[in-house]
Amino acid sequence: MKISSCAIIALAGASVATLAHAATHTSGSLTPFRNTTTRGGYTIDTVGDTLGQAPPQNTRLIIRIFGGDKKVVKPAQIALMDKSGAVIKPVFREDRKVGYEENTGLPLSVTPQASTSGYSGTGVGINLNKIFGPKGSYAYTKVDWPKAIFTADKQLEIALPNGQTFLLPLSSLAK
Repeated sequence: MKISSCAIIALAGASVATLAHAATHTSGSLTPFRNTTTRGGYTIDTVGDTLGQAPPQNTRLIIRIFGGDKKVVKPAQIALMDKSGAVIKPVFREDRKVGYEENTGLPLSVTPQASTSGYSGTGVGINLNKIFGPKGSYAYTKVDWPKAIFTADKQLEIALPNGQTFLLPLSSLAK
């Protein structure tokens, strides 16, 4: 009889610990990962701050939206929406221009060359994408929210200039 009551107490303790872990996971802040979603003829590409440029108290999300014609569309508004429908605007938003990426510079690239006999030094090439790459005035949008509110119970709301709006659960963009 002692063995069965000890087993029940152990199982109860394990279930409470599991529920406590699940509660802290859903209420804790999320970290964005790379994700591509298609909605209404648009492709929404999101990624987190891979270069670590966001302030430590913020979570950064980088967003690119492609229309059906494969051209990048600049969102009119980006916000988070909580369960009550309240809209939370980002604390920082920057729309980046084409060619203003962090890795811009000379269109030369230096890469190691390999042959059938192994490594044979370094080669120099021209990055034609930097010369003839995409043209336009808009490339992507960077937005920051405080880490404390970037949680699984929120949705990302993206409004386009044509009035179309998309809602994406943060749990589909971050873990």
